[in-house]
Amino acid sequence: MPRKSQIAAALLLGLALAGPPPAVAAAEPPKETPEELAREGMERMLRALELFIEMIPQYEMPEVTDDGDIIIRRKRGKSAPPPDPELEETDT
Repeated sequence: MPRKSQIAAALLLGLALAGPPPAVAAAEPPKETPEELAREGMERMLRALELFIEMIPQYEMPEVTDDGDIIIRRKRGKSAPPPDPELEETDT
């Protein structure tokens, strides 16, 4: 009896070590190489950095008026059209 149980255990162990059935192995997606994963990660990080830089407000060069005031104008975005200047009413 012990001989039969040893043979059965060896057979089960051999089947378990043989690997998954072909249907399960085919369903597994191909693994990406470490180089591909690193490249994809760097591309995502660079895109996030680009978006971050775009969100930071951009300013023009400072101007000093005759009164000594320093004016730093914010640059307009590419999508925003320049607003019409407001006209001041004067009493004459």
